[in-house]
Parts: sequence; structure tokens; C-alpha cells
Amino acid sequence: MSKTRKNKIFYIGVILIAIYLSVTYIYTTQSVDSFTKQKYLDVSKDMKEELQTLIQEKSEATLLVTIGLAANNSMVSVFKSGNAHYLDLNDFALTLKRYSSLENVWFQLIDKNGISIYRSWTQNKGDNLASIRSDVASMITTPRVISSVSIGKYDLTFKTMVPVYDHIGRFLGMVETLAKFDSIASKMAMKDYQTLIVVDKRYKSQLSKAYTNTFINNYYVVNPLSGNKLLKALRNQDISNYLHIDTYKIDRKNKLLVTTYILKDINGVEMSYFILAKDLQAINMQDIENMKDRILYIATFIFLSIFGILYYVYSVNYKRFIQDQNELLAQSVEEKTKELQQYSDKLYYLAHHDLLTDTPNRLLFLDRLKQQIKHARRNGQSLGVLFMDLDRFKEINDTYGHEVGDKLLIKVAAVLKSCVRTEDTVARLGGDEFTILLINATQLSIIKIVEKIVKSMQEPFIINGIELYSTFSIGISIYGQDGDTPNILLRNADTAMYKAKENGRNSYQFYDEEMTELALRRIELDKSVRRALENGEFEPYFQPKVDARSGKVVGLEALIRWNHPTKGLISPHEFIPFAEEVGLILDIDAYMLKYSMYAILSLQEEGIDTGVLSVNISTKKLESQSFKNELHETIKSIGFDPAKLELEILESQIMKDPDHSQKMLNYIRELGILISIDDFGTGYSSLSYLSQLSIDKLKIDRSFIMHIPEASDDVAIVKTIISLARNLNLELIAEGVETKEQIDFLLKEGCHIIQGYYYSKPLSLSECREYLLSKRK
Repeated sequence: MSKTRKNKIFYIGVILIAIYLSVTYIYTTQSVDSFTKQKYLDVSKDMKEELQTLIQEKSEATLLVTIGLAANNSMVSVFKSGNAHYLDLNDFALTLKRYSSLENVWFQLIDKNGISIYRSWTQNKGDNLASIRSDVASMITTPRVISSVSIGKYDLTFKTMVPVYDHIGRFLGMVETLAKFDSIASKMAMKDYQTLIVVDKRYKSQLSKAYTNTFINNYYVVNPLSGNKLLKALRNQDISNYLHIDTYKIDRKNKLLVTTYILKDINGVEMSYFILAKDLQAINMQDIENMKDRILYIATFIFLSIFGILYYVYSVNYKRFIQDQNELLAQSVEEKTKELQQYSDKLYYLAHHDLLTDTPNRLLFLDRLKQQIKHARRNGQSLGVLFMDLDRFKEINDTYGHEVGDKLLIKVAAVLKSCVRTEDTVARLGGDEFTILLINATQLSIIKIVEKIVKSMQEPFIINGIELYSTFSIGISIYGQDGDTPNILLRNADTAMYKAKENGRNSYQFYDEEMTELALRRIELDKSVRRALENGEFEPYFQPKVDARSGKVVGLEALIRWNHPTKGLISPHEFIPFAEEVGLILDIDAYMLKYSMYAILSLQEEGIDTGVLSVNISTKKLESQSFKNELHETIKSIGFDPAKLELEILESQIMKDPDHSQKMLNYIRELGILISIDDFGTGYSSLSYLSQLSIDKLKIDRSFIMHIPEASDDVAIVKTIISLARNLNLELIAEGVETKEQIDFLLKEGCHIIQGYYYSKPLSLSECREYLLSKRK
């Protein structure tokens, strides 16, 4: 090989090595920088989320305290008398400081004219706040609950105002509670987060008696605690540079990661700032260092390989070897790049999964929960979060060893996966704690899955020939009602789990205990209603409709009653709303229509004149595509005269989908069936549209009848409905009539058909028969 060729090989080798080292350096630097930025971003997000949770908790606590005071009977007495000299809420404030997060709280009572009649922090009172405070003037005009952040002349505070009413609903005044922010900074410090609360410089003149009297560049500092590293860092800098940090800012000089959380007033203008900081040395960067070491290890290996190949090419055969080794080098680089990518993917997988059970860990679970919350918020859906603790797992570990315990956890994870859908997430948080995220879950579907888990855990686990039994204590929280952030939902589910353990383990508990009881009642009610349909426990009762001019019965309205085998007669108000919610109302409507016609037909066969039978039809029944055929077949099979049948439909049902309702009403009229609009006056229907509907009767709602003729408003409404019916040539029925005075008024105004307790309560079939026979005598 000539000297010239050797020089070329040498220079080519040097260039390749230089390129490789440059690429390796850039890739390593960018990878480390990317992972570091993501780590810092996660820390800043955690600080903001923790602060947001504390602010929300304190706001809710202030609101609850104020509502409690406003609802106290003694507070009503104070406002009525105008004398609050004996009132001393300082002890109450000390109690709140001792047992809650409200460490610094003050109270003020303001009467309905805007006059301050009590302040817990001073003896001064009697000044007119309505003339100087727009929120007080607004409260007097429109009493309501106001909860906001306020800046007074002393400090930045939470402010909550709640109106006080007497027993008949008259507005007496308002209770105002003020709470400082100090405890939030203290709780953030417990998480190793430094917090500096500052008020915008626009409020400097307003803070005439600032509590701390500490200002930095005209920005008021709410919590200038001694030893606050963040405060010391900002004193010698332009604080405005730290007020609008969207993600994070690194203060290398003071070794701090800094971010900002902004509080705005009701007009969206920035009011105050929470400057949050984390000591850089307290952030765990070990995973990034490990990743960096691995990259350097692989890079070194590749470098040595390249160097060896080039040395071989330089030493042996230039032309043939350089061609072959270039191909080999390209292949080696590609393989190592793939290996690096695979290792990166593996690192990501290990960082987000539990190695023992191969399920998502806390980090991945919270990320999925966060994404599903966004999806649920956009689509109006619900989510269920289950926090599960394996009962007596420590006993198994201590008795049989960790090997058996680990195998048990693996099998338990497999059982949990088999109990949920593919779109749901089963995760292990650590130890014997598991969580489940249920997507688009209702309360009933959550209970079904939980009961499936409980049933599955009743089977024994066979591990190393040992038969083991284990159960779960399960806590449940639901997105929307128990929280709207991942941390709050998980925390509340955890709280509910401890309630389940207190109740004896091997059970489940909703975060809201009342919801747990309601859920169990709903399951039992669902079973009972289905059983009642199978066993024929539902029974039609009949309430007469009477022509008040002659006293003749002109019709009967069928009203459902549940003749429960152990509880006796159950009112429809206790089960109809639930039946509508779960879809059982369709079966109940079909049942009532059929058996009401059978009952009336039996009376007619005795020669008893029953008049027209009225049966209520629910919204879901009217919307059902099969209702037309079902109605026709039922009448035909029973042999009931359609001219003697009247369907009562709620006004609000028709207005829900007027076009579909009109088509259905036309079909019902074609069958010869009468149509009555029930509860008329409560559905806000269009009068012009009402004239186009295929209907025969209007039924005045009982809410308008019960207060006539004393209530002038109801009298005017009833007269209007009667006039409307007369103009549209519609028959009119008044329901809920109970007094002679109501009868006289209705007859005078032209409404003759009456239904109500004045004539008769709803009657069983045998009672109805006797009633009708008595009218013939």
C-alpha cells in the first residue's frame, strides 16, 4: 500500500471518528437536556397542582364555615334584634385554627341595609359598607353566595359572603368570613416547596395598613417568613421577572427551580402571584444520570469498534476492505442505534410499569387518569377510581415468605384484569395496593364490576401447594362529584378505602357514605322491581273523574301501586323515577296498560258504566319505536273499545321533541284513542303550537288548583287555561281538587270535570266497583 493511500485512509478515519464523536456528543447532550427539562417540567406541574388543591380546599373550608354560621338559628336572632354585643366569634376562630386549615379567620356581620353590626377583629361597627363596597351593594340587591379572593387595606384574604334568611325566607343580612393564606405556604413547605405570596403593585395604595409591611419593587409580600430562601433570592432582583413563568425558570445563582401560579380577580385581571420554588439539589436526577451512563457506555463501545475497523482497514487491504467494512460499519451503527432505542423504550417501560405484576405503576396510572379526565370533561362522561388494599397480606408474607406473597400479587393482578374491560386500567401502586380506572362508568356499572371482583376473590389461590384466601377493601371515588383532578380523586378513593377497612374489610365504600347506601338501595330496588313485574305485584288503582254538575262518574284514571309482599302498598313516587332512569318504565307502562284494561273490562262486563279509562304514558314509552305496534296489538288482543281509552301525556314530554310527538299523537288518534295533556301549565309549551296538536283534553295541574281561590296568581292562571281550552274546543279537567270552594270556583269559570280527593281517593278494583255501584243508587 502506497504512502498516499495510507494517508487517505488515515484522514478518512480521522474524519469519521470526528463525525461520530460530534454526533455522540450532540445526541447525549440533547437526550440529557430533554430528560432534564421534562423532569423540571414535572416538578413545576406538581408544585402548581399541589398549590391549586390547597387553595381549593381552603376556599371550600371557608365557604362551609360561613354557610354553617349563616344557617345557625342564633345568627337569625342577632340580625332580627340588630344587637350583636354578646356575640364573640374569637373562640370559634381559635377552634378553627386548632382543628382545621383555617388558621387566621375573621368574621363580620352586615345587615340587609349594608350596615356593619359586628366585626370580630375590632369594636368598630355601624358604618355603611354598601356605599363603599360594590359586593355588599350587589348582595343586598341580589342575595347569593359569594366566594372570592379579596385585597383589603390589611392583607390578601379569602373572602366568603353568605346571605341569612329567617324561617319564611326573608333576607336579613349576610355573614362575611375572611381567611389568610399563611397556612397554604406552610403546607407547601411540608412538601419541600418554597412559596412566596405577593400582591400586584396596583394595590399598594389600597394596602394602607399592610399586615407585614414588606414590599419588593412595590409588590406586597404576604408571607415574609424569616429564613425564606426564595425571599432572600428575590430581594436583590427585579421581582417582575418572576411573575409570569408559564413552565419554570432555573435560578442558577440560588440553585432554585421557580414557577408562578397567578390568581385573578372576577374581571380576569391579575391580583396576586404565588412564586413557587424547589431546591435543585432536592430534585432526584438519578434516572437521568443512569440513562447518560448507558448512552456513554454504548457510544464508547461503538467508538472502539469503529477505531478497530479503521485500524484494520489501514493495516491490511485498502480498497477491498474499505468497501466491506463500510457496509459492516453501517450495519453495526444501525444495530447499535436500534439497541439504544430499544433500551430507551425499555427504560420508559420500566419507569411506568410495576415489574412484578406487569401492570402500570402510579406514574402511568395518574397520567392515564389525567388524560381520561380531559376526555370525560369534553364528552360529559363519568369516571370511576377504585383504590384497593389487599386484606391481611402482611400475615401471608410473614407466614409463608415473600416468594409466596409475590406470587399471590401476580395472581391477584390477573384476577383484577379479568374483571374489567380492555379500555380500563389496572395498576399496582406498590406493596399490596392496587388501583383501577373505569372509563365512562356509571354508578351501577361500577358496583357490578366491584361485586364481580369481590366474587372472584372468594375463590382460593393455590401457590406452591398452599391454599390461600384473600379479600380486598375497596374505596371508590367518581369524577365530577368527588373531585376533578387525579390527585384528589385518588386521595378520596384512598379515604373511602379506609372507611371500608373500618367497616370490617372485604367490602367497598364510596367516598360519599350516603352514595354507598344509595347504591345498595338502588341495587335492591332494581331486583325488587324486576321481581314485581314477574310476580304480578303491581296493581292498578283507579281515581274517579266526576262531572260536578251532575255528580256522574265520567271516567277513571289508572294509577299504579306496588303491593309488596313484605312492605305492603308502595307509592309510585318511591320507584317510578328509578324505573325511568334504568329503563324499566317501558315494562311497567306496558304492564299497567294491559292490566288496567283487563280490570275495567271486568267491570264493564257486569254492566257497570266506568266512563273513559285514562292511563299515563311515560316519555320513554312515547319515544319507543315499538310503541305503535305494541299499543295496537294490546287493544286488539284484549278486545278493549279504543273509544273508551284515553292516554295522558305530560306537556313537557310533547315539547321535548314536538315533531316526533305530533306523528305519534296522530297515530294514536287514528286508532280512536283520546289524548289528554297532563299537568298542563308546567311545560312552557307554545300556544301557537298547541293549537296544531292532535289532542282532546287539557288537564290543569294540581299545583295551580291547591291555592285557589285565595291565591290571585293561580286564579289568573286557571282562568287563562280555561279560556284557552274553550277557544281551542278542548275538554278541560281539573286535578287535585279537595275543597268545596275550589269546586264552586271551577264551576263558575266553566270547568266541570273534576278529579281529586273531594270526590274520592285512588281506589283498588274492588273499592272502585263498590264506589261505581253506589253512584247508581
